[in-house]
Amino acid sequence: MKGVLVSLRLGLAVLWAVLRRTWHRLIHGPAIASWSWAVELRMVALRAFLDAAREHPDPQARSRLEQRIDPPLPKRLRRVLRVRKTDLAGLRAEKHEAIATGLDPELPYVLLYLHGGGYLAGSAATHRRWVANLAWAIGAEAHVPNYRLAPEHQFPAALEDAMAAYKELLAEGVPPGRLFVGGDSAGGGLAAALLLRLRDENEPLPAGGLLFSPYADLEHTADSIRENRATDYIPSVEIHPNTIYLGDHDPRDPYASPIYGDFDRIPPLVVFAGGREMIRDDAVRLVDAATRAGCDTVLHLAPDMYHVWPALLPNHPETLRALSLSAQYVQRTAGA
Repeated sequence: MKGVLVSLRLGLAVLWAVLRRTWHRLIHGPAIASWSWAVELRMVALRAFLDAAREHPDPQARSRLEQRIDPPLPKRLRRVLRVRKTDLAGLRAEKHEAIATGLDPELPYVLLYLHGGGYLAGSAATHRRWVANLAWAIGAEAHVPNYRLAPEHQFPAALEDAMAAYKELLAEGVPPGRLFVGGDSAGGGLAAALLLRLRDENEPLPAGGLLFSPYADLEHTADSIRENRATDYIPSVEIHPNTIYLGDHDPRDPYASPIYGDFDRIPPLVVFAGGREMIRDDAVRLVDAATRAGCDTVLHLAPDMYHVWPALLPNHPETLRALSLSAQYVQRTAGA
């Protein structure tokens, strides 16, 4: 019964927000000139959903609702990919693998993908469609672990799980030169932190990393948080550290906030960010830090996009461009 009430409450919040924005747009036009109806209403609906979910007094009910998410792959991907429930280093995970020609059957690229969700939410299932899109675009077998989440599991639990998952793939015989790490939002920041820790512990490094809207400053000092509050769906990020995940840990620890890391000897990175997203500056500052250290890093900034748009707008031209650029990056980096 609680699950039904939670779903109803969230649904009503989304409906009301969409109706209000529809009326506003009819009178005043789009919030951003380039935004179609679909782009704008998707942002509004998701913001309303996340705000309502955050304010709900029963976090366990929200968690149970999320655990029931089990989306099928789009038809075009079901023809070429299958997703299997697996175990990776003791973590529940999903594996995306090809069922049609297109991948090298001997040595496909392998992607360890770390999902987003602010270290508080998200799972392999919530990111299934996006990871399938990305895996097929870059020609990779993808592994998506359900790493431990706050508030039950605070820093460095997520990083420890990412390390364990990476080492497990190596132990299974995946060559580091064919292995990539990636992630979006918190998962993007976690992927960057994973690279720093692998380097620091003298572990074999992967070929590179793909970061989408990385959440890389848990102190929340970015000016873009204020500048882009009206054009993103992230729930009103406050200008204070993420203590739900960090506890009383230093938010400037590079393993928590990679913008403060030393990227010397880190493999090549490709970073995507939206010009209209609240943590745009996290990506910009991470790329600046990596470039100063001599890391081969490229930033692709989509001027009018919001947070992790490729996962939300699968057919948008900027998403197709991001997928194409990701494929080029993987082929160039693995072949270097």
